[in-house]
Amino acid sequence: MSWADSARHTMLFLAAGAAVFSGMAAAVSDGNIESTIDPSVVSIDEQKYLGTPIAKDFVLIDENGHEFTLGEAMGEPLILLFSYYTCDGVCETLNKHLATRLAEMEAASPGREYRALTISFDRNDDLASLKHFVGMLDIPEYLKDRWKVSVLKNGDDIKRLTDSVGVRYFWSYRDRVFVHPNAFIFVTPKGRIARYLHGAAFNARDMELALIDADWEKISNAKRVIDILAAACFSYNFKEGRYTFNYPLVIGVASLLAGILMVVIAFTVTRKRKSRSVEHAQEQIA
Repeated sequence: MSWADSARHTMLFLAAGAAVFSGMAAAVSDGNIESTIDPSVVSIDEQKYLGTPIAKDFVLIDENGHEFTLGEAMGEPLILLFSYYTCDGVCETLNKHLATRLAEMEAASPGREYRALTISFDRNDDLASLKHFVGMLDIPEYLKDRWKVSVLKNGDDIKRLTDSVGVRYFWSYRDRVFVHPNAFIFVTPKGRIARYLHGAAFNARDMELALIDADWEKISNAKRVIDILAAACFSYNFKEGRYTFNYPLVIGVASLLAGILMVVIAFTVTRKRKSRSVEHAQEQIA
């Protein structure tokens, strides 16, 4: 190989090395992670997690510093919401939406049994950030008996809990925010996932119907007949993420009841005619 060829190869090698180095520098200079977000990355596989039992041994801390277990928050239908308390946008909005819908439901259906629980999935959240977040929400006093905002006592439990309910999230270095699903999770009194409602598009009636779904496992007395009828007339639309009136079911049930009524009427009329015929025959014999 000539001196010129050797020099040319050396220059090409140095140029390639410089290109690789500059590419690496560009890749790490903005925080190491590309900011383009695919929403499917944090979507919840509802069909996989619906009906899944949630462990009750997680220890949480509320804004007053009191410890309690997740199991102690159960026993009634539970609305579960995962947030983080340094969020300057959607988490505050969703929790305020929850407060508004709970207030509307309380006004429309006083006495409904439920509890609500917000849990931070950010291991950096502590009692100070929790109290600051609660202060921004301005939760009415009458809701504080039913709704707790909390952090997990052991940060290592966060992933175990979020994994068990299908909640996935990640930190975007460029945007300096957590990317996470905005889902309200409805849990049965025995601790099984009954329903997910997404975003802030649902109304108080949607929330009440989801609580009825969650409470379904303990329907045992007459006052629950209304809940059964409501659950029958409304079905959950996964595509729209909300409850819609179940027209086919209602029409089918109405047709069935109409058919039964016609049979009963026909049977009653036939029986009366037969009774009159017998009476008439007896009169003729007499």
